[in-house]
Amino acid sequence: MAKLKAGRLGREVSDSCLQYWGGMGFMWDNPVARAYRDVRLVSIGGGADEIMLGIICKLMGILPGKKK
Repeated sequence: MAKLKAGRLGREVSDSCLQYWGGMGFMWDNPVARAYRDVRLVSIGGGADEIMLGIICKLMGILPGKKK
């Protein structure tokens, strides 16, 4: 659960920083651009958000069953 929340929060914060910096936020030598690129890997590295949600639901026993 922490990985899912950290990935989502990191994307939100880095996106807000890019919005604040405007076009300069996308320059390669800017640390904001580096943080934006790196935080995307946090979500992709261990599985996409949908995969993580599936794992959490399975562990909690609330995974929806198959339709009959």
